[in-house]
Parts: sequence; structure tokens; C-alpha cells
Amino acid sequence: MSIFTKITVLFLISLTLMIGIGYKIDTINTQKYESIVLQKYLIDGRKIFKWMATSSADELQDKFKTLNLITIPPVQTKQVLMRQSHTFGLFEILKSDEGDYILHIRYIDDEIYLRDTTLQESLREGWILNALVVADIIVLAVIFIIILRMLTPLNSITASMRRFAQGDYRNRSSVESHDEIGEVARTYNEMAQTIENLIRSRQELLRDVGHELRTPIARGLFALEQIEDSKIRDTLKHSFKELDQLTQELLEIEKLQATDTMQTESFSAETLVMEALSKLNLTDESNLLVNIQENFTLNGDLQYLSLALKNLLDNALKYAETFPILLEITSNRISVFNHGKPLEKEFSYFLTPFTRQERSRTTEGFGLGLNIVSKIVAKHGFSLVYDYDQGQHCFSIVVH
Repeated sequence: MSIFTKITVLFLISLTLMIGIGYKIDTINTQKYESIVLQKYLIDGRKIFKWMATSSADELQDKFKTLNLITIPPVQTKQVLMRQSHTFGLFEILKSDEGDYILHIRYIDDEIYLRDTTLQESLREGWILNALVVADIIVLAVIFIIILRMLTPLNSITASMRRFAQGDYRNRSSVESHDEIGEVARTYNEMAQTIENLIRSRQELLRDVGHELRTPIARGLFALEQIEDSKIRDTLKHSFKELDQLTQELLEIEKLQATDTMQTESFSAETLVMEALSKLNLTDESNLLVNIQENFTLNGDLQYLSLALKNLLDNALKYAETFPILLEITSNRISVFNHGKPLEKEFSYFLTPFTRQERSRTTEGFGLGLNIVSKIVAKHGFSLVYDYDQGQHCFSIVVH
């Protein structure tokens, strides 16, 4: 659950509680006020019945004032709170459409409507409490909006970090606030710049070293051709070729790291196989068996994927104990099979650069093949799957 969702849930819970509290306070105040009205009007009504029987109209007005009552015109009633019938008339406590509480008395032919002026003050006090609850709700909503506005820049920072992690090393956060979140954005930008500088320096160093090594290697191979055949010459020539292969693989890794986008195109699995075989230095074609069960279509960079498949075939040929090895194409899967002893460590260990089995140290190669394969497959969004069953290794590129 995101922090925005948590804050929204907390706000809704708080808002619901505040509305519930406000409703409960209003209900209690209304009940309390009506109880006071009923009690006072009941006492006043009994007195007024006696006064209407013995006093004149002017005297009645003076006596009404002593009870803080004033006469009012007949009103439209919303509801009758209490009604009592007497021998000579009727006694009612009413609630008008405007929310006023009215004392209605009918004595023989006389009928009056009275309202207590002091009770309105108690009613206003109840409205003050309700107003305070409403004010609390408004303040709560304002705080919620302010918090959301303060946290909104986190989305921008997160998006920038995500793009940086995907290889857009020049991406920076545009948040420029002067609070703690702004400080996080500035710290991220500084960190991203430092990491970008390190990555660029590493890539430039690897590329420069790789290119510079090609020249002395070529010179060394040319110089060896001037030497007469001997065991030392063969050893040196083999060493120079291994160094040239290492340089080429290092350059491929650097190129993979530096490439942000792939040259995507549609092609068949059979085309991919033919391209990979053209890159493979296969001295004996009988060592490889190709079985295309389903020639499916895939989207990707043909040159990079053919390099990955070529490396899988090359590894299978180097470490196979029996021949031929098998290249099999099925639905959305390209698999390379060869017979050999099980891996000494977990498969993930061999995906890191310069890692090989201890018993294969004398085999040609530098442990970069699977690393290059895993990087190419990952860039395409495919999967590299390994399985070992009954003495047979199976390396598969699974197309999603």
C-alpha cells in the first residue's frame, strides 16, 4: 500500500469519525434543549392557564415578561412535541418550520402563541458546538490537501530513479522545493551525477583499453609470422589469439552496457539460427545437430541475439563429453543440449564475468560467454533457463 493510499484511508477514517461525533453532539444537544423546553413550557403553561382565568390582557403581557415570554403570530408547525387537553382549552408545545419552540395555549375563546427569548441563547450555544465540529472537518481537509501537495513531488523523484535504474543515466529530478523532500531530490541528483560519472569513466576506460590492445596484439601476431615454426611460436600465437578473444568479449560487454536501445526487427527462429551458425567457428559440422520443430517469429536485435546463441553453442561444444550437441527450436524456446558432468555451483554463479568450473581451467575461454548471453537476453525481456537431467545440460532462451 502506497503512502498516498495510507494517508487517504486515514483521512477518510478521521472524516467519518468527525462527522459521527458532530452528528452525535447535535443529537445530544437537540435532546437536551428539547428536554429543557418541555420542562419550562410545562411549568409556564400551568401558570398561564391560571392567569388567563383571572387577569386582563394588559396584566397578562406583564406577567409573560416575568417568564421571559413574548407573544407571536400563529406559526406553521413542523411537529407537535407535547399536547395536553384541559377542561377549558388546549395546551401544546410546538416546533416551527424555522426550528423555534412555541408554547400554544387555547383557553375558552382566547388563543395565544408564546416564545421564550432566553431559550434561543441555549440553542445558539448548541450551534456553536456544531460550527466548531464543521471547522474541525474543514481544517482536517485542508491538512489532507497540504500533505498530499507536499508528498506529490515523491512521484517525480520515484519516476526519475526508475528511469535512472533502467539505464537513463542523464535523468535528474526536477523538484526544487526547499523542504526535506527537496533535499532528498537534490541528494538524489548529486548521487545520480556521481554514479553517471563512474559509469562513463568505466565504459571509456574499458573501451579505450580494448581498442588500444588490438594494435599490439596485431603487431605481435604479425611478428610471429616472421619467426620459424617452433613450439614457442605456437604457444605465443595461441596466447595472442586468446588475448584478442578476451579483448573482443570485453568490448562486447562494454557495448552492451552502453547501448540504451536495441535495433528491434521481426525475424524467424530459423533466421536467428543461420545467423548464429555463420558466427560460429565450427570445424566439424557433424558435431552439431539442428532440430527445428516450430519455426516461430520473434522481435529483437538479430545481431545481439545471434551472438547470444553463438555463445551458447560455443560453450556447449567446448564442454561436451560426447557429440553431437543438439540445437532445438520449439514453441517460443531455443534450446542447446550437450552431455557433460553437472555444474559445480549454482547456475547464477556462472552468469558473472570470469567464472568457470574449476575442472575446466584448461579449456579455452575466459568465463564471459554466459555473462554476455544473460545481458543480451535481459535487454530483450526474455529469460535464460538452465536445466540438467540424466547427464545432459540444457540452456534455453525463452521468448515472452
